[in-house]
Formats: sequence, structure tokens, C-alpha cells
Amino acid sequence: METEMPIIPETHKALREMRGLSQQRLADRSKISKRTIARIENGKIRPEKVRTHTLESLAKALEVKPPDLCKQMSELSDVDWKEYGYTPLKLLIRDDVRSNYRWVAQHYGVKPNDLIDAAPWMFTLLAELSLAERRRQLEASKAAVHAAFQLVPGHLRHAQAGLFHFEDAESDEEKSLAARDIFGRLVLETDHSADPFNPEETNPFIDFLRRTAAAVDGKAIDPEHLELPYGDGLPEWPVFKTWLDELTGGDDWADFALANLEGMVEDMPDELKREQKTSERVQWLIEQIPAEVKAREEERRAKWGIDLAEIKR
Repeated sequence: METEMPIIPETHKALREMRGLSQQRLADRSKISKRTIARIENGKIRPEKVRTHTLESLAKALEVKPPDLCKQMSELSDVDWKEYGYTPLKLLIRDDVRSNYRWVAQHYGVKPNDLIDAAPWMFTLLAELSLAERRRQLEASKAAVHAAFQLVPGHLRHAQAGLFHFEDAESDEEKSLAARDIFGRLVLETDHSADPFNPEETNPFIDFLRRTAAAVDGKAIDPEHLELPYGDGLPEWPVFKTWLDELTGGDDWADFALANLEGMVEDMPDELKREQKTSERVQWLIEQIPAEVKAREEERRAKWGIDLAEIKR
């Protein structure tokens, strides 16, 4: 029997991806053929022609109620999401951060939702690696200072006085490490020397990130593009900036097209992706911006006095 509730292809696909299921895995779980699932999601089966049994089987496999497959994603309420084990995130992110998600998704084949899911453990891994490096550095420093004590001849014992200051620093660092103080705030609070480190210029975690990034492909993430936070904390860091600059030739509107319009790289003619086609590629990107979108952006820039060329300098 055909269903009286037409299934929404976009909702079906979104819920399947949120559950981390491929079409084949959903087919195995629901006992509905992969071909049928693909045709539903591609809109090749009229929504109202989906059989009731198919709708119910897919809903059960996706752990949702059948009527939810017949709603637009925007119509699913917070209550609906919580019932299915999700909490809607109501937050704002900057355009450049959104672009970072897109470029990571494009280059590594990871969906933005999966990146959000992975953020806690990925950050924890980075933080713990930075602390482990500091522990190794502390042990190496302790060994070096001990060796220095042994090397100072008797008639130069006064030179050892400076080495005693390391014991205070050693104690501060041990407390910082025990507290998982990745930014070195505890060290800064107890550092009464004439030249403590400046958190507006660096911190232990940023130092670690710079050293780590120096060992990878600079086209993916470049230490030179790391922007320091105000005060201490996490930096701002664009990904694949070198790659983007090569694509856009540094043109503001070409940058805007890539950052704000879906599918620009995928839809770009292969001929324009060649290195010597920069001017033609830039022109093509600019031409893809709808007139009304460009007008809104020009109005926004004028309102806020935004000069992207000046910002880049």
C-alpha cells in the first residue's frame, strides 16, 4: 500500500548520515534494497509513492518515527531531536570557520557533522600530546641543569647561584603540568622574573602547535598563518590557505565565492584548474556569484566599513 505521508528525500538522507549509515548499511538494517534507498534520496521515486511498509522499515532502522521522515529538517523540533539522542546546537560561527569545515570535508572526505563530533577527542589528543612534550622537555632540562652543577669547578661555585632559580621554575612547571594547564597560566602567575613570557605573543600550547605544523604539508596548514589570540587561549588558523590563494589569486570576490557558494571547486571546469589559468579561474568564480548575493555583500561591507584588501595587508 502506498503511504499517505510523502517521504522527504532530503530529510531521509540527512537522518541517515546523522546516524553514520551508508546506503548499504541502512539497506542491511532495514531490509529495504539499496537501490530503493538511492532512488528515494535522489527523488526518483515520487514521495507519495513510497509504500507504507518501506516508510516504517526505514524509520525503524533510522530510530525515528515514520512521520518524521515526512517532515522538512527545519520542522523537527528540539523535543524530536532530544528523543533521538541529539541536542540542536544554537550558536554562531564566523564565515572563515565555516569555510574551514568545508575545506577539511572536501580534502579528507569527512562530513562537517563528524568533525563536530570528533572535536572533543581530537582536542584532547592534541592537548595531551602538548603536555607529554612539556614533560619530556622538563626532564631533559632537569638532567642538563644537574650536569651543569657537576661541571662547575670549585672556585666558580658562585656561578651555581643562577642554576638554583631553575628549581623554582621546575616546581612551577610541575604544578602546571599536574593541572593540565596547557596555556601555562600557572607558570605565568608565579613567574616573577624581569622577562616572563607574554601570553599575547605565545603560550606553551601555541608553541607546540607551531612545531607540529612545521612537520606537515604547508599547503594544508602553515605555521605562518597562525593568528595569535587576544590574551592567552586558542589561535585562529585557516586551513588550506595556500591552496585557496592559488585558486583565487588573492582576489577578494573569488575568495568570497569559494567561501560562501556551495560546489565551486567541484563545478569548476577542469581546464580552469590548471596553474596558468589563474585570471580565467578568478573571472569564472566571480561570475558564479548571483547578483543579489553580491549586492548584499557589498551593502554589508559598506555598512561595516570592511575593506578586505586592507585586512589582508
